[in-house]
Amino acid sequence: MANEFRLDGVVPWGREADEYEALFALGDVSPNARVLDCGGGPASFTAEWCARGRAVVAADPLYAFESAAIRARFDATRAPMREGMERAHAEFVWEFYASEDAVVTRRDRALARFCADREAYPERYVAASLPVLPFASDSFELVLCSHLLFLYSADLSLELHVESLREMLRVGAEVRVFPLLDLDGAPSRHLEPALAALGRGARAERVTVPFEFRRSSREMLRLRRAVA
Repeated sequence: MANEFRLDGVVPWGREADEYEALFALGDVSPNARVLDCGGGPASFTAEWCARGRAVVAADPLYAFESAAIRARFDATRAPMREGMERAHAEFVWEFYASEDAVVTRRDRALARFCADREAYPERYVAASLPVLPFASDSFELVLCSHLLFLYSADLSLELHVESLREMLRVGAEVRVFPLLDLDGAPSRHLEPALAALGRGARAERVTVPFEFRRSSREMLRLRRAVA
């Protein structure tokens, strides 16, 4: 985020395209839409969608680091993250993922594809952090933000949430954010105040999506610019 970024404080677990398609309900996105994945870390979504002829760019402060450093950090967090899921097994819905090992396998696969794609197409991966994005206004039809805003409500201020949502709406006509629960599995305390702060500048909608891993976490936030 806006403060000093340190790789040793990050869990670089990225998601695959089918996960994005479910948790963001992307079935209605035009094949010609320009998409920004904001804060997705080492996800393979950009690589997979670009391979299908889609126009996707990813932005994350993680991209300031070499792939070897990201891989080393992933390897260091692999066992603790798996053990944490195992201890909290009952808090999750095991339909999309068959097991804790399946989750780890997916994250490893996403990281490998991300690293290969970034090496081949570095222009797709921009080292940048909210609430300031280095893109012109209206650069994208859709901006996605996965597992960052609202999830880390205890660490990220309300002001940063509001500034980040406004910035994403500046560069994109529509913004989708998932999840809306915090790390404790409770509704984010920042959600309603952030929407109130956006006021009439944005049209907000809470949308149920075809994805549930953390129990009761099945909603994304959809924001569109209000028509003047």
